Amino acid sequence: MARIGKFEAKPHVIRPDGQPPQGRSPLYYQYHDGGLESMIQGYRNAILTQEDYNQLCSCERLDDVKMYLKQNTAYEGFLDDVTTLTPKIIQEKAREKLVKDFNEIREWADSPLSDFLDMITYDYMIQNLLKLIQGARANRDGPDVLRTLHPLGMYEDLRQVENADTIDDIYYTLRIIECPIMKFFTKNQKLVQDDASQIQQVRAMFKKSYLEAFYDLCEHIGGTTFEVMKDILDFEADQQVLTVAKNLLGSPDIGPGYERLQLFPNLGTLVDFHSRDRGTSGSGSGDKGIAEVNDNEAFRALFADEKKGLREWDSVLGGGGVSLDQGASQASGMEKELKKKAISLWKDALNRQFHYGVFYAWVKLVEHEISNLNWICECIEGRHTERIKDFIPIFVSE
Repeated sequence: MARIGKFEAKPHVIRPDGQPPQGRSPLYYQYHDGGLESMIQGYRNAILTQEDYNQLCSCERLDDVKMYLKQNTAYEGFLDDVTTLTPKIIQEKAREKLVKDFNEIREWADSPLSDFLDMITYDYMIQNLLKLIQGARANRDGPDVLRTLHPLGMYEDLRQVENADTIDDIYYTLRIIECPIMKFFTKNQKLVQDDASQIQQVRAMFKKSYLEAFYDLCEHIGGTTFEVMKDILDFEADQQVLTVAKNLLGSPDIGPGYERLQLFPNLGTLVDFHSRDRGTSGSGSGDKGIAEVNDNEAFRALFADEKKGLREWDSVLGGGGVSLDQGASQASGMEKELKKKAISLWKDALNRQFHYGVFYAWVKLVEHEISNLNWICECIEGRHTERIKDFIPIFVSE
C-alpha cells in the first residue's frame, strides 16, 4: 500500500521527463555501488552465528568473552587497548567498530547511495537530539548527556550543544552548525519547546517525520531499493503505530482520536486502520480505528476480530501468547515478537542484490548483535546465568 501524503518531496535528482525513477540497472549499479555492496556481504558473513553465541554464553568472565571474540570472530583486536573490562566498555568498543566500518563505506559512496547512508544516520541523530532535550528538561549537565549519545548519530560540531542549557539554546546551536536533522526539529519545534508535551509524544512525532522522509527518498531512488525498503519502512511504521497506541492506552495527556492519530506515520499496512474516517478497506463506518480505542480490552478486540483484517498482528500483540493485561511482561513480549519480524526482513534484504537496502539491513543487524553481546556480558558480570540466553540470535541453526 502506498503511503498517503508526503512529508517532503524533494528529489535529489530532477528527471527531465518528470517520470518516477526506476532505479539503476544491475550493470550501472554494479559499476557504481557493486564494490561497496560486496563489502557489506563480507561484513554479513562476519555476523555472530548461533555457535558463537553458545560459546559466549558459556564464558565465566568478561576476559573469556574478550579472548573468544579475538580468536574466533571479526571483533579481533577491538579490545586490545582495554585493561578494565565492563559490559558498557565492550558495547562502546563494538559500536566504534561499526561506526568505523560505516564511515569507510560512506567515504567511498556517491549520490544517491551517499544520501541513503546519510538518512540512516539521521535516525541516530534524532535519538541523540531527544536525549539532549530530555537532559535540558531535567537540567542535566551537557557533558553527562553527551556521553550517552550514539556515535553513529554524532554530527560534526554537535558537541557545541554541550553548553546549551535550554531547548531554545539547543535549537539555536543546531541551526548555527547546520545540523541536517533541523528539518525534523523545525517541523516539530512548537511541540518540542512546549514543556507540557510528553517526551513520548515528541519522540513519536520525530519518528513519524523521519519514516516519511526516508520513504520519499527510497521512492525517488526507485527500483529494487524501493521494493525492499518499502517492506522494511512499512513494517517500521506499523511497529510505530502498535507501540505508540499500546503505550497511550488510558493516557490522560494524549487522548484518543485526532490527537493520537497525529503521531502515526502516513505509511505502512495499518494506515487504513488508524481511524474510522480513513480509507475504505479499513475499520469502516461506525467502527473505531486504532487511534480511537483507549483500553486494553477494546484494543485487543480490534486486532482479534477477523472481519477487521488485523488478525495477523494478534499473536504479536500478545507477545507470543502472553495476555495484554500482564503489564510490563506483555510489553517486553510484544517488543520481542516485533524484533523477530524486523530481523527476518533485514535478513531477507541481505539475500537480494543490486539495492541499497543491504546497507540498512547490515547496520540494523550489527546493532542488534551488539545489543545481544551487551546482554550476555551484563549477565556474566551480574552472575545471571539463568537469563543469559534470553536474547534473539540472528542466524539460527536448523
